[in-house]
Amino acid sequence: MAYATIPMSTIAYRLDVTDQPTRNLGPSPDEWLRIKDVFAELYIAENRKLREVKDILSKNHGFDASEKMYKRRITEWKIHKNYKAQEKVALARRVKACVDAGNNPDTISFRGRPLKLDRVRRHCRNDKKLAKLWEHLSQSPQEAAEKDLVVRESKVPAKANRQSTCRISPVVTDTIVTTSSDGPSLTNSSLIRSESGLEMNATLLSASPRLTAQLDEPTDLRAANAVLLHTRDAIDWQFTAFTRVKLHDLQSRFPGRVPIEVITGQVDQVSAFWLALYHGYVFLKAGNQTRAFQTLDNSCQMVQPLLATAPLQLLTCLLLHFAKPWHGLDALEQQLLGFVSSMTANVLGRHHPLANALQLVATAGIREHVSESMMCMIVDAYRSRRKPSNSSVFALRIDQIDMLRERKKFAQAQTLCQEVVNESQVMGHKRHRTALAALGRIYADQNEEYAVEGVASRILAEERVDRLASDRGGTIIWAHDQLARLYMDRRDYKPAERHLWRAILESRGRPDHRGPSTRSLIVRFQSCLSQQGRCVEIEEICAGTGIPLELVGW
Repeated sequence: MAYATIPMSTIAYRLDVTDQPTRNLGPSPDEWLRIKDVFAELYIAENRKLREVKDILSKNHGFDASEKMYKRRITEWKIHKNYKAQEKVALARRVKACVDAGNNPDTISFRGRPLKLDRVRRHCRNDKKLAKLWEHLSQSPQEAAEKDLVVRESKVPAKANRQSTCRISPVVTDTIVTTSSDGPSLTNSSLIRSESGLEMNATLLSASPRLTAQLDEPTDLRAANAVLLHTRDAIDWQFTAFTRVKLHDLQSRFPGRVPIEVITGQVDQVSAFWLALYHGYVFLKAGNQTRAFQTLDNSCQMVQPLLATAPLQLLTCLLLHFAKPWHGLDALEQQLLGFVSSMTANVLGRHHPLANALQLVATAGIREHVSESMMCMIVDAYRSRRKPSNSSVFALRIDQIDMLRERKKFAQAQTLCQEVVNESQVMGHKRHRTALAALGRIYADQNEEYAVEGVASRILAEERVDRLASDRGGTIIWAHDQLARLYMDRRDYKPAERHLWRAILESRGRPDHRGPSTRSLIVRFQSCLSQQGRCVEIEEICAGTGIPLELVGW
């Protein structure tokens, strides 16, 4: 009897599929994204345990996932619930400074959320090094002053106490500063006033053995420390709790406040805001107040969309533009910074760290001391969390270089720029040209014409290699403009005419850039022709280049 041979594939196919174990894939990425804000509110803001949050989301939102899945998402979202030891030490000192200043420590925020004082207090109590700091956190400033006074009285000799007849009040103490041959130094003596405001007997002061005094920081130094702390909190908030609005949702969410160039993808939102401030200032300096205030008003319209897309870049734009004072425009400068600060407080909340930082940045004296440190903190934060080739990291490093250049710190700016130029060689021709243009601006501000000529020539050489690129940016226009200026200064008008003509053609149809305007290029081109004895009208130049007269303001 013959038996038919059944293929093994058929046997495998006939197996019951229900007998095989199934794998729970869990929610989709879109479902996780929708539940992220609710999870953060329960897990961070309400300080609930993970198992409790899991049960609430399953019961109220129908969201089912295992604890292992939640832990993986917590790591991916970079949500930090616990404080690290170093953070607790820094926060403890921050609370002490707040208490010493007579402020309420409940107003302190960390990572964009209210500070958990109980964790800081537990850390201070368990750490022997911070035992004295725990005493400050456990008592009010008045109690601390009274306790400090008792210690001082106990150290005064009995003879001196008998000679003094006034009653001591702990209300006011002033630190005495003495000068020695080595320079000014702080003594350990204190001048204690009585309730009537009169000074104590000099015999008591001379007999007191090295009394200690609590030294408060100057007001401007305290404010500078505060703005840096708020900046660090704003950085933590953006990289942990901030949810960015997508580009396709900007127009529907902020109608009329997003430039058409941003919607069509010609320029990004941050660059549009940067250029609006830049051209507004240029128009003011040129005396064109109508276009200046129109452009600055457009920049104000972009603030709210920027807060929803790139809040830290909004801060860096302000730091760069106001790195040096707008001479003669102090009122306008204050008004612009005040508007951005109030808008941030309205959108994110009055006690948000970014709103607090911007409020302090609006003070010119504070901004002078903290601008570079704030920019450095933001750049370092991005470089530690993003790849070196990331567009935001590259743009922020260029802004940092330009800030140092604006503040006349050319050596430091040139060192950083050389580093960016070297790294940009593997990032593509466009970024390499951008880094070279930043280096050229440093040389131009120092009137090093041969160095500027060399940089501009390198940019044009890169342009010849990358001629087929669809978007070559404004660096090509900058290079032609710089070479034209050098040739005109040397009275070599033929090559100057050629470079100006190329710059006009490059600027035709392009969005605004951080270089000379098309109008200024045409005026200089006409001047170059007149130096050669050729009289050409503006209309003829526009007709030859295909640029409408109304587009350049005629």
